[in-house]
Amino acid sequence: MQRFKQITVAAGLSLSALACAGSEVPAKQLAEAEASIRAAREVGAESSPDAALQLKMANDRLSQAQSLSAKGENERAASLLEEAEVDAELAVLLARKEDAQARALQAEQRASKFDQPQGGAKGDASPVIQ
Repeated sequence: MQRFKQITVAAGLSLSALACAGSEVPAKQLAEAEASIRAAREVGAESSPDAALQLKMANDRLSQAQSLSAKGENERAASLLEEAEVDAELAVLLARKEDAQARALQAEQRASKFDQPQGGAKGDASPVIQ
């Protein structure tokens, strides 16, 4: 009977430890959210209005997740970390989209210079040298 109690207590402690470990916000998830936010900054998300908004949301959610985790609300914190990562990834995409649009516009402007007639006003005939 004594042995049974020891096994029961040991099993209970093991399950309790597993439950606590399972509910903690994984360091990997936190690191991934932080890396996504860094990536958004590196591609210039702060200089694009739409991307900057997503980056702000990612930072806010990261802060909230850290606060919730400190209070032991790890499931909600984990959810916010996922949202922060997605917001940061969206910021990256929006910043890249804006950059691509700006480069396309510049290329279009350069190309249009080649379409314009060279030299003087319309109707001016360039001298022909023979």
